[in-house]
Amino acid sequence: MNEKTEHLKEMAKEKFSCVREQVDKSREELESSIGQAKSDLESLIENVKHELDIKKEHADLRKSKLEVTVKKQKEAIEAKVMEMMEKVESKKEDKVKRRAILKADKAEKYAEICMDYAAVAIVEAELACLKACQARAEADDLVGTST
Repeated sequence: MNEKTEHLKEMAKEKFSCVREQVDKSREELESSIGQAKSDLESLIENVKHELDIKKEHADLRKSKLEVTVKKQKEAIEAKVMEMMEKVESKKEDKVKRRAILKADKAEKYAEICMDYAAVAIVEAELACLKACQARAEADDLVGTST
């Protein structure tokens, strides 16, 4: 081979060696970048998981507080309903009592009216008896004087 060919061959080897070094260097940098990216991604995932755990804890705490509030409100509503039902029941009892009193008052008035009618009837009966006695006496006088 001639000198030019040898020279070209040497230059090609050098260039090839240089390219191989650059490829190896790029591969190492790429692998390092991939490793760093993986590490960063794992760190990010851990941070997100941690934040999610914190948010879950806050959500659980708010849920617990809400459940307590709802329970208290439910108890208050139930107490108010019971109070209202007791008032309604009391008013019903009062209404029944008022009706009983009114019924008794009406019965007493009716009894008074009946007694007044009875008293009038007795007076009329006495008057009728007196008129009958008077009529009998007049008749006896007339019969006794005519004989």
